[in-house]
Amino acid sequence: MSKYSDDFFSEYEEIYSDSNKKNVRSSAASHSYEEYDFNDFSSRSQHSREYYDYDREDFDRNRRVMNESNRRAVRSKNVYGGNARIQNRRNPSAQHPYKLRRKTRRTLILTIGIILVLGILTGIVAIAVSVGGVGKVESLRVSELTADQAVLSWEKANHADGYRVLMAQGDSQDYQEYLRIDDPDTCTATVSGLDQAVSYSFCVTAFRGDKESEQTVLNSVWTLPEAPEITNIYSAKKGEIHLDWSANDKASGYIVEYKKDGGEYGSDTTLTVSDPTECRADIPDLETGATYYVRVAAYLSGEEQLTGQRSAEQSVQVVSEDTPVTPKAAKQTVDSTIDPDKPMIALTFDDGPLDGGSGEKILDVLEQYNARATFFMVGCNVTDRADNLKRKVQLKMELGNHTWNHAHYGNEVTPDDISMASNEIYNVCGQYPTCFRSPGGMTTDAILNECAAEGMSAYYWSIDTEDWSSKDADAVYHAVVDYVQDGDIVLMHEIYDSTADAVEKMVPELIDRGFQLVTCHDLMTLKGGSEPVPGKQYRNAFEELTP
Repeated sequence: MSKYSDDFFSEYEEIYSDSNKKNVRSSAASHSYEEYDFNDFSSRSQHSREYYDYDREDFDRNRRVMNESNRRAVRSKNVYGGNARIQNRRNPSAQHPYKLRRKTRRTLILTIGIILVLGILTGIVAIAVSVGGVGKVESLRVSELTADQAVLSWEKANHADGYRVLMAQGDSQDYQEYLRIDDPDTCTATVSGLDQAVSYSFCVTAFRGDKESEQTVLNSVWTLPEAPEITNIYSAKKGEIHLDWSANDKASGYIVEYKKDGGEYGSDTTLTVSDPTECRADIPDLETGATYYVRVAAYLSGEEQLTGQRSAEQSVQVVSEDTPVTPKAAKQTVDSTIDPDKPMIALTFDDGPLDGGSGEKILDVLEQYNARATFFMVGCNVTDRADNLKRKVQLKMELGNHTWNHAHYGNEVTPDDISMASNEIYNVCGQYPTCFRSPGGMTTDAILNECAAEGMSAYYWSIDTEDWSSKDADAVYHAVVDYVQDGDIVLMHEIYDSTADAVEKMVPELIDRGFQLVTCHDLMTLKGGSEPVPGKQYRNAFEELTP
């Protein structure tokens, strides 16, 4: 073991003495009660030299300990004393008072800053609201749609006092206010009185005071086509059902759905009729003896097919053998545009139909003035004049039977003369006639019995223009306008050009006088006070005739 010289220990005593002095000073504040005798160190050091031999390894280890102690003492020096700093490091939860104050100050400054920012934002919102700021209507949609109404809904707008609902038809952008809602929580509106199968655009805005939000627009909302009415349904052929329905002039076609009793409607029990003028269908290959339910809907073609409301269900039992069918007129409905309190008359035309010439000219005039009339047609004339007959159906004229060939009068008229004409009219246009006029006006009980069996009422006339005799347009014109009264039934013929010319002058004149030009059925129902009875004959709206 090597020995250290006296010079080495002298240097060691000097360094160690200085270090102890510094440590004592740094801890004086917390250890004021302890006194240190620095002179005593020399004697102890001398004692160490005298009694112990230090080798280099012991000395190096002590010096490292001493240096680490010095470094800790230096780091711990501050105004509050080193021991407190060392204690805080040993126990991090015991925070220095100055540090606590600094953290508190930072937290306070941050809190105040957040409060100021929130206050500024609140002020901005308040200013925006105070000058009329209102949120835009979002998520505008149609939640329900029928043939004549649309139910709109949307999400509640911010800061709104209420909403305005506007509407435009077709491609027009001329929005008209439909409804004003003064409740900000009411976010739905029912728009009624719409036309069927028509495109509409809707616009909703939110308002606050006299301020209004941007418009929210919903374009190209098509109302549904109206539901057709099944006018006739029967089973006359083995395993087959036949049905007819009312035409919809806005439809692109029709969908026929059927199901067996206890079953469900499905794609495999659906027929499509793509011709909107073809309002009848045969459903084959059905189970005989079973009862089937049928319904019909019109549809519109476009980017997507829009199917309208379904008709009421009709049921029929399928026959096992072919069975003769008696023609049956469909139940009629009254034109809702007619005012029952205003004067009305029924113009009637015999001996048609006639394609081109007078037949088409009469229809042109009636269509121009939105007038209705009743046409009593000869069965043998129908087959080759299908276009004229179908046009009558489209214009909602009333179809009448004038026997098969106008060859028999009075007692000579047979049930077949009437039923053959009814069936031919049906075969061409899909509708049975709803009324009858006897050739020459000669009606018998046998004629009325057949009319009752087919569901037809019969009509005579209260004004005879004798157009077949005069063939003079002015004479026909004055025969009507000089004598016509409320509730009259006027007799004319559609096969004369002179009659067509008279109608061209007569119709606008009658309308200017306040007359409504209606069918015989609507005249009896609205002016006479009750629907006409099948098998009965009427002279005008108020008078019944017996054979």
